[in-house]
Amino acid sequence: MDQEKPVRDVVQEFLEKHIKMVLAINERDGEGYPNSSIMHYAVGKDLHVYFGTKRSFGKYEALKKDPKVSFIVMAEGIDPLCVVDGRGLARELSPQEAQFAYEYFKRNNLSKWYVEGSQDFAMFTIEPVAIRWLDGTSGQLKVVQL
Repeated sequence: MDQEKPVRDVVQEFLEKHIKMVLAINERDGEGYPNSSIMHYAVGKDLHVYFGTKRSFGKYEALKKDPKVSFIVMAEGIDPLCVVDGRGLARELSPQEAQFAYEYFKRNNLSKWYVEGSQDFAMFTIEPVAIRWLDGTSGQLKVVQL
């Protein structure tokens, strides 16, 4: 009899198979509406999510003021609906960390993205505080123990 795989492993595998997330940030010191962007990402073995942006973008300034973010990654087909929903803290990586993260990102996300090579490029990681997994095939919503 097959033993059910731990939800953390299922989420890790799902995130490794996808390359785009919807990232929601807070803008204007909580006075405005949340802002969402489609972002390319790569996930580390610790479920930390890596992404890059330009320092000249409003997103960069907003993340520096308020690092609390939410993100969603979903299967792109209609059925089954499978979604990872996470919350965490975005942290700009040091130059040494950023170099490692950038190389890791390029190996694990083969897409072209328009901020790559920008002079003001910055790499971030999202350190998750909560992750949920919705598997539309089972109808179950499960929480990943971090």
